[in-house]
Parts: sequence; structure tokens; C-alpha cells
Amino acid sequence: MFDRTYTRRAMLRRSLATAGAGAIIGAAGCSSLPNPLGGGASYANWLPVPDDVSDSDHYSFSYINMNAVESNEDAFDDDSVDPSTFEGFWDPLDLDWEDTSSVITLGFGRFGFGGLVVEADYNRDDQISELEDEDYDEDSEYEGFTIMLSENEERAIALNGNAAVLTSATDSSGDTGDTDRVEAVIDAKRGNEDRYGDDSEDMSLLLDRLGGGTFVNGRTMEESDDDNPEGGRFDAMVARGSRTKVNGETAKQKWVVVYDSEDDVDTGDLEDWVDENDGGGDQFDDVSDLSYNQNGRTGIITGTVDTDEI
Repeated sequence: MFDRTYTRRAMLRRSLATAGAGAIIGAAGCSSLPNPLGGGASYANWLPVPDDVSDSDHYSFSYINMNAVESNEDAFDDDSVDPSTFEGFWDPLDLDWEDTSSVITLGFGRFGFGGLVVEADYNRDDQISELEDEDYDEDSEYEGFTIMLSENEERAIALNGNAAVLTSATDSSGDTGDTDRVEAVIDAKRGNEDRYGDDSEDMSLLLDRLGGGTFVNGRTMEESDDDNPEGGRFDAMVARGSRTKVNGETAKQKWVVVYDSEDDVDTGDLEDWVDENDGGGDQFDDVSDLSYNQNGRTGIITGTVDTDEI
């Protein structure tokens, strides 16, 4: 079923908390490549083709616009999150959350949390020195990034002064010291290889419908034949995602379901999904001005919520 549109706390817990618990994460750098999607959806440039990073044809991603979080910080509920807790997710890097511009999680790999990209301006030499103090060793230079490996060579961190990419350095056979994943994320950003949206028409369509926002998440999947609208599962669904754009005291929200064909779209099912999940604490609780639309082979729900209710 759909993940709840990301609140700051839910986004962190669902997408990043695993990193703080010691799961394998990874990072990559920036480039001057134009954004092929426009509309602020530059996060799509960081998404490698699934086959380049896992044994699956699908994975999930999430994106946080940290600049938007900072500029709207006073509008959020103070009890929802302390933004400084972001900093624990990219430990052992010494980056202040205020100095970051975005955070992207990549949900590939055995644990469903394969990579983490943190875009920020920082001194690379200082970060390398900090990592060496944490028993990381320099492994190689790749496309302008310095790749560091943890002492047990199970974790890779790539640094270029504008972004950090953290990934697993353990391959499918269990061998450590493998930098293929972190290099694949870098290659996607650099445009050296196809990206998720280039390789998958379903992901390309999902990214187009989602665009940019404060919080964005999405994934593709095998075509569903399990029709349970009340549970957020729809027959012929092949991708899904959600977006929240925060603008002061209010936020615009969007949920997108991509179907296998235009004829499969059923906005009535989307209404059933919302109706069954609009109680206290549910996914659509506090969402107002709801509307349901079809655009090609996508079904789209839009609504508005007070920022302090996210």
C-alpha cells in the first residue's frame, strides 16, 4: 500500500532511520548536467537503473528538500521533529543539517535501504580526515569523487565537496570492498549511464507527474493483480508515489498511481481508498479540498493540509 505522504518525522523514520541503526547506505556527487525533467525534480538524476545496483527490476526512493524544510521550519509542529536529528543519519560525516540542500534515499538491496545521497557544500579534505579518524581508508578516485571504505570494507562513502553518497560495499556473494553501487549512483548523476527514468517508462511517467516538492517518494513494481482499493492496492498498478509541497502554513499534497494502461485507471477506487483511510491518524486525516483526476494512465489525488498537521 502507499506510504503515508512524508511528514518530517515519518520521512525520517521510514526512509532514513535504518541508516542511523547501522544499515548500509551510500552517496554520490553533483554535476552541471541539465535537469531533464525540469520543475525542481533534479533528484531524479541520482536514481540509477535498478539492474545497476541490485538483482531487482524495481526499488523505491525518497527525497527531502532540506532548503524548504529550513525555510518553513517554524510552520511545522515542534513536536514532529527536531531537524538536527537528520545529522545522525549520515554519521560519521560531520555535516550540519542547515548546510545541506537535499537528502535522497535509495531503497535497493537486501535491506531495502541501499543508498543515501546528501547534497551539501563542505570541505572534502576535512571530511576525509574525519572519516580516517573513524577508521575509513581511501580506496580510489572516481569521476571527481574520493571513495572511502570502512575498516571492515562493508560500507562506502564517496565525497566531492558538493555531495556525499553512502552505499553498501558488499556484493551479492557477500564479498566486501565492492564499490560498484556507489559508482553506479555517481554514474547516474554524471549522466554516464541511463537513469531509472530513462530505463523505465513507468518510472519516467511517475517522475513527470510527481515533479519537485518538499517531500517526494515513489517506486515501480510488478503489475498488481491484487485489487484492494481500501488498502491502497489497485489492479494493474505498476508504480506509485506521493509529493508534499510546503508553503508556509499550508501544504499541497499529491498521490499518483500509475497503471498499466489508460483503460485500467479507476478514480472511484481512489475515492474508496481515501474514504477508508481518513480517520484520526490515518493517511488522509486532515487533508481537505480533495480531488480525483485521470491523466493518461495515471490516477491522481490532490489535497491541502495545514503544515503543522503533516
